[in-house]
Parts: sequence; structure tokens; C-alpha cells
Amino acid sequence: MKKKRGLKIAGGVLLLVVLLAVYLLLKNHNAQAEQEAGSTEEEEGVEIAAVAADDISRLTFEISGEDVSWVHGDDGWSLETDSSFPVDQDQMTNLTNQLESITASRTLENVENLDEYGLSVPSNVIQVEETDGSSLKITIGDQNSSTGDCYIYLNDDTQTVYTVASALQTVFSGSLYNFASGEDYPEITSSTITQVSVEKEENSYTLNTDDSSSTGWEVTDQNGDGKEADETEAGTLQSTIAGLSFDNYYEYNCQDLSQYGLDQPQAVITVDYTEQQEVEEEESSDSSSDEAETTDENESEDSSADSEETETVAVDVQMKLLVGNLADDGNYYVMLDGSTEVHGISQDSLDSLLQGSAFDYWKMSVSNMSISDLDSLEVTYNGETHVLKRVVTEEPVEEEETESEDTSSEDSSEDSSEEQETETVTTYYVDDQEVESQDFTSFYSAANSMTYQERLEENDADGEEEFVLTYYDTAGNEIRVAYIPRDENFYIAADDDGNYGLVNKMTVSDLEDQFAELLESAQAEE
Repeated sequence: MKKKRGLKIAGGVLLLVVLLAVYLLLKNHNAQAEQEAGSTEEEEGVEIAAVAADDISRLTFEISGEDVSWVHGDDGWSLETDSSFPVDQDQMTNLTNQLESITASRTLENVENLDEYGLSVPSNVIQVEETDGSSLKITIGDQNSSTGDCYIYLNDDTQTVYTVASALQTVFSGSLYNFASGEDYPEITSSTITQVSVEKEENSYTLNTDDSSSTGWEVTDQNGDGKEADETEAGTLQSTIAGLSFDNYYEYNCQDLSQYGLDQPQAVITVDYTEQQEVEEEESSDSSSDEAETTDENESEDSSADSEETETVAVDVQMKLLVGNLADDGNYYVMLDGSTEVHGISQDSLDSLLQGSAFDYWKMSVSNMSISDLDSLEVTYNGETHVLKRVVTEEPVEEEETESEDTSSEDSSEDSSEEQETETVTTYYVDDQEVESQDFTSFYSAANSMTYQERLEENDADGEEEFVLTYYDTAGNEIRVAYIPRDENFYIAADDDGNYGLVNKMTVSDLEDQFAELLESAQAEE
């Protein structure tokens, strides 16, 4: 019996030892896991290094796989290998701000394998030299996939690894020209653009504002042939120009333009626009000599001094942009005329300009004569020509009778001396027969809203003119538009200025029906 009890005790002790061993094993495993994950809650947010910006004399870090050094002097930061390099002082301030306080969220101690943290082949090494001779080296490895923090170690202590905010890694990355100060793409507002010219080997074109155009715009091809431009397309072009920006910076003092294709650019984009500028006006205060004699010395100086006033005026400005080859990063190399700086603009931003032609900007509206400018409209339909007229007259306003007819003779004389009040009256006619304004304007609006479904460079219709509208404005200008059957689906709309385009057959049929209704309305009024 005692033997069995002893066996049970021994078995219990053995089980306890096993459980204890398992516990210790799990504890050590968890501790190791916490260490590998960089978990030391007591040290979370602990400052591990700090260097005041004013104490830094030299800063070195890797750019494109090479060590690049920057030195700080009385005039700010400069590139050690090129003192004329246009250093962006604000960007250097961003770097030094990151060094003023480096805090670690976790600390990994007794690290044996730097490969686990990307530190055996670091992504960057930052070396800081201070004015008192002390130094700091920060070796940066990978980012933690869970937290986004990056692994670093300080100086030569490879056994202690920290995780710090990724901003330290981010601000010290990029190309050399991420730390250069350069010119910006001009600030151009779309509404201020008056002309855009795209000069290239083929299909050059110029789009410019034109008060005589019904759309307000004219487009001219490389042969000098001009046509009215589509207002919507012109607006899109304005927005494209205003929306451009430099996406990269390649060289600040380019002496060999050929390496970028800028010695013989594939396109030159010239933009004329206006910008608001402040100008000073000088105004001299006129004071007579007699008045000057009666004032004291200070007042005399004040009266003779010129006063300066500032006003804002619109000034004509021109920008010329040279477009070179396409870079590997998807940008076109570009340069502002007269500059030595080479920048990049994205391919997507420029392709619509480079691949366009004058034809792409031809107006899509068949006619654009406002009814307020209309004098008459001749419509040829079913072999007969009808004349639609808009007549504007000034008619006297009928006075309302008042209840009291007793007025003084003085009032009567005053009233008679006053001019008769008039009002503007617009009357519409079809073949000299007055018609309802709504019937007239409804047809006119439909005719004036006709648009090309597709522009054509030539009239390839074989049929005869079926429906012809000839507009005459109050200034004597004429617009003639003929609709010619082309096939079972389309008509060709053609005007005397050589504009051609396809119009859906059903749309023309609807317009003819509206005109037939207008004729019936006129005949019913007879």
C-alpha cells in the first residue's frame, strides 16, 4: 500500500516538473517573441538621440547609392561637392528637424542577426557631425510590416536595434534634386489665357481669343488657315495649360541640351496670358510758394514729398515651354525658354497638347448666331424660300388713366414738357406674317442648337442641298448652312466657311418638322 502511495507521489512530482518545464519553455519563447517584435513597453517613446539644428556642421547620407555631404555655414546649407548647387534650405530644415529628437517605440537588445532587420545591407546611413567635434551615425534598415516603423541602430552598437517613426527614413530619401530649390511652373489661371500656340514638326496649331468669332475663339493651322474654334474644346485647353506642373527636377544648370532632346525640342508651347501685378504710382502734392512760406519747416517737407500709391493692374505675360524627349520615369523633359533648369511634366498632362491638331478644335456647333443679333433668316424648304424676320421697335407706353382728372395747369405744362416714355417691342414675322414669339423662338433655338456629331475635313456628300438656313445679323454678316443627305443615317451640315460635319438624320428631320409647324402657325394667322 505504501509502495503504491509512493508511486503516486513520484508520478505527481514528475508531472509537476514537466509542467514547470513547459511553463518555462513557453515563457522564454514569449519573451523571445516579444524581443523579436521589438516590444519593451517600459521604453516606448524614449528619446535615444537628439541633435540641435544649430549644432550641425556637416550632414552626410546616401542618395542613389552614393554618400552625399552637405555643409552648414553662415549662409545656410550648401552641397559640399558643388557650392553653386541651389540647395533648398527649407528641405534641409525638414532633415534637421527629424534629428532634434529621435524617439524609439521599441528596443531590441542582444541582436545577433542584423539581416532580420535589413541592417546588414542598410537602406541608408546618416552621419551627423557637430560643431564641437562630436558625431552621430544612424544606420537605417527595413520597415516593420505591422507598424510601419523602421529599424535603426546608432553609431557602432550593432547589438541594440530600435524601431522609430518612418519619417526619419522618408525625409532622407529621394534624388539629389529633391533637395534643390528651382523655379516653379508659372501660376496661370485658365480664364486669363488669351492664346496658346503649339509648334511642332507636323500639325502645329494656334488657338486664340477672337471677338469676331461666334464662339469667342479661333484656331489656326500650320498653313495659317483659321476657323472658328469650339468653345468647350478651348476651355478644356485652357484648363490643361493651367493645370500643368513640374513633376521632377533633373538639372539646375544644363549645358548639354541634347541629352534631354531640348536642343531640337519636339514641341514648343507658347502661352499668352494676363496676370495681376502691383505697380506704384507717384503723385506729387502741389503746394504754392505762398503757402510754403506760411508753413513751418516740417510741414514744408511734407508738402513737397511725393506720395506713392500702389494699384493692381492686368499685365500681358508670355510663357514659352520647350518639350524634349520622354524620360524613363514617364515625364517629358521640359525647360522654360531662357532658363537653364530641366524639369519634367507627366506624359498624360502633355499628350493631348502634343498629339492635337487644329482640326481637333474646330467648333462643333453648326451655327452660333444669337437671336438678339438676328435680323432675318432665310429658310429654303421643299424648294421654296421663306423669310423669317425679327423686328425691334420702340413703342410709346400707354399711360394709365387716374380717377382724378383735376390737375393744375402748372402740372399739365410740366407733363407736356417731359418726353414720352417708351418700351422695346420685339415682333416676329414669317413671310411678312406676324407669328407668336414662342413659335418663332422655339424653332430658332432648335436650329441654333444643332451640333456636329463628328467633324469632317471635307464635304463628301453626293446629294443635293435639302434644307438651307441663311442667317443675317444686324451688322450685315451672313452665315449659310446647308443640310445635305449623305447616307441612311446622316446628313452633312456644310457652311460657306468650309466647316463640315455629320448630323444625325433624325435630328434634321425633327428640325424640318418644327419649321413646317411654324409655317402652319403663320398661315393660320392670315
